[in-house]
Amino acid sequence: MASTVRPGIFKKGFQAMLPISTGIIPFGAVMGSISADAKLSLFETISMNVLVFAGTSQLAAIDLMANNAASAVIVMTGLIINLRFLLYSAALSPVVQSTGFWTKLASSYVVTDQTYAVMSAHQDKLKSNAESITFYFGASVCMLIAWHASVVAGHIFGNFAPASLALDYAVPLSFVSLVLPTLKNRLYVVIAAFSSGVSLVLNGLPYRTGLIATALLSVALAAF
Repeated sequence: MASTVRPGIFKKGFQAMLPISTGIIPFGAVMGSISADAKLSLFETISMNVLVFAGTSQLAAIDLMANNAASAVIVMTGLIINLRFLLYSAALSPVVQSTGFWTKLASSYVVTDQTYAVMSAHQDKLKSNAESITFYFGASVCMLIAWHASVVAGHIFGNFAPASLALDYAVPLSFVSLVLPTLKNRLYVVIAAFSSGVSLVLNGLPYRTGLIATALLSVALAAF
């Protein structure tokens, strides 16, 4: 793969993720702080980070564990919340379909909302699947560092982001900054507006299934 990849593609992926990490850090700090409050040890918190690596489902799992929910309920809740990754994987599959098993395994493990968004926003600038994979792994490494470091810091020091700063808005705002440059024509704007409206209407559905429904409806409208 190295012979078909321009130098610095990995670095560009890493750098593209850096602005998004400003939204990841406070989220990770909250995750670490809540884990500590739920009496999870640092080892248990890191283990969940490594094995699950999905912030929203981790928060839901900790809340359920704190309320003595059944293990099956905790697992099923996490699976339902993470159904959106099926859509991400389907979108990424053309890029990795000709690669080996270990590359596919690694790329599936590190897929997150943020890495997928960064990858999609820069896809048209990458000249081959090999470059896309290298860029994707660069972004993923930045994501891994930011997430694990902020969770560990949150567990040790508590939620070090003051609530008065309202840093929870950093996560959605980081996605807005990625989406806006991709609205290249009127059809893109229509789909974006439609998905935004539907997501608000379906936001109350249980287990975050409104996100899945919104994505499917938006894809259907785009295909139409």
